Amino acid sequence: MLLYFIMPLMKFPVANYLFIIALITLTVFISEDSTFILPFLAFISIDSSFRLKERGFIFFITIVFTLCFILTLLKMISLYSFLLMISIIVCCVFLHRYLSEVELKNTLYEQLLSQFRKIKRDSVEQEELVRAEERTKIARDMHDSVGHKLTSLLMQLEMLSIQNNSESLSELKQLARESLEETRYAVRQLKSTETTGIQSVIQLIRKLEMESNLHIRFTIEKGVLSIPISNEQSIVLYRVLQECLTNAMKHSQSKEVEVTLTVDSLQQLLFEVKNKHVSNLPLIKGFGLTNMEGRLQEINGQLRVLRDEKNFIVRGTFPLKTFGEGLK
Repeated sequence: MLLYFIMPLMKFPVANYLFIIALITLTVFISEDSTFILPFLAFISIDSSFRLKERGFIFFITIVFTLCFILTLLKMISLYSFLLMISIIVCCVFLHRYLSEVELKNTLYEQLLSQFRKIKRDSVEQEELVRAEERTKIARDMHDSVGHKLTSLLMQLEMLSIQNNSESLSELKQLARESLEETRYAVRQLKSTETTGIQSVIQLIRKLEMESNLHIRFTIEKGVLSIPISNEQSIVLYRVLQECLTNAMKHSQSKEVEVTLTVDSLQQLLFEVKNKHVSNLPLIKGFGLTNMEGRLQEINGQLRVLRDEKNFIVRGTFPLKTFGEGLK
């Protein structure tokens, strides 16, 4: 009974089942009392239908059938009892097959649901990044075209007002100043409508954390949140961090990930993703790591993959892009 109740803690339940049957069979041969073995075998067979995987179940149920056959030959159980036990074994096989199909359907459903959520999340994220890029483009166009022309117009009006002291020129100057201020205000509004830069990446990562089983611990050095990065760099940084977190979900049992963002003296953004690993297999760069490395190389960045006794570490760097201050 003790072995049965600690079975959920055992790594190999098949071996535990076989050990229990061996103990019961030994007890039967010593006491020569087989009255209780058939109910026990029936119960343990039905129980194995719920607990064991396919290979282990087939192996175990074959052992039970063989044991019943031997006990029948030794006349320790009757032929009627043997046929009854065969019927129970057949029912257990059909029950296990049904449970396996249900489990398979549930697994496929979870996979499809996970893929649907991923596609939906990627679509929303891509849409947000495209909108941010469009707003940035419009703001730059307004700065480079309308703003510069208004500034040039204001300078020419100043020169004309110096040469010709006219009230009409003063009104035109005032109108040009108001138009320039309105243009500056519109550019500022376009830039502040949505979260951009590192903050947008963190926001997207937090959404991923809520939909997964990961516990992400962010360490952000001073000044990182205010650094200017392009939309292309934001997309690459997010995709690389997303791939690192996906790998952590697949290969780490702790489900705890450390993400560190910092800026070095060379004005490069450094990121590090660290999670515990349980595999001692040789480190091989698969499609995910190769894809991350290619993305970083597109923005003149680098990727390093390390592994120590406890942690799997991904480190990357890329140079920051310097932007102007906008309309002044």
